[in-house]
Amino acid sequence: MKQTTYIILTIVTLIFIVVFTLQNTSEVRISLLFWDIKTSLALLIFSLFALGVLTAIFILTLIIIALKSTLRKDEKIISALQEPNDLNPDRKVETE
Repeated sequence: MKQTTYIILTIVTLIFIVVFTLQNTSEVRISLLFWDIKTSLALLIFSLFALGVLTAIFILTLIIIALKSTLRKDEKIISALQEPNDLNPDRKVETE
């Protein structure tokens, strides 16, 4: 069932992409500093979308790495607090 749903969604998405590309074939001119490029509107939109997705993945990867680092530090603190120490050798904290 799940695989069929993914196949149907993939086919619908591909049909949408083909229709979008066929309807946006006009050329646009992009000028930036000393560059002057002519490209199709569909290619420009897809390129900018891909650039946005890659930027989001990069930023989210950095956030995930930072959160994992914080989690490891917190786990070390928790395990240190649960161990018996010189002041209270009978200390043993039960975790759920």
